[in-house]
Amino acid sequence: MRLLDSAILLVSLPLIGSQKVRMRSSLVCMNGERSGGHCVCNEDYVGVHCEKKKMCDSYSRSSKGTCFGCMPGYEGEYCENIVCGHGKVHENGLSCSCDLPYSGPFCDYLAEGDVYRFYNNRHYKMGPLGVLLIIPMCAIYYGCEWMARKKEVKRVALMLEDQTHLTVRKDTVKRLLDIDV
Repeated sequence: MRLLDSAILLVSLPLIGSQKVRMRSSLVCMNGERSGGHCVCNEDYVGVHCEKKKMCDSYSRSSKGTCFGCMPGYEGEYCENIVCGHGKVHENGLSCSCDLPYSGPFCDYLAEGDVYRFYNNRHYKMGPLGVLLIIPMCAIYYGCEWMARKKEVKRVALMLEDQTHLTVRKDTVKRLLDIDV
């Protein structure tokens, strides 16, 4: 069995090696020149394929080409990485995929129309479930209001009885509390 595995490995080695050669020969340098199987980038670009632009906030660079400060929305040694406030970096690494309702190049902008559309759509989807939740909540609310009103009438009646030493009718207190002044 070992002999068979060794034979398969020996036959496949030239194929594996030729695959690596093909991959090196298909290397594309977007903003630079190919040299020795890798890209040599132009002055303001970095990355394996020279696809990322340096977003430095000034033209001054260190001796290694790194930035002293980055433009807003970028970070990294060469200011090549985009920062997405409310979202994820797109798979190309050059832009953001924003979470709703955020938009803009760095997912930090909230447009009023986008916010309304997002929450209206959310409520529309929750509509039937919302009705089932609102009915019991309304019943609980009005039940609590009724109990609070009943306790208020009882409390005022007891207070009047203590102050006047007279018997006070609760329906009279209720009518007095209902009068708008």
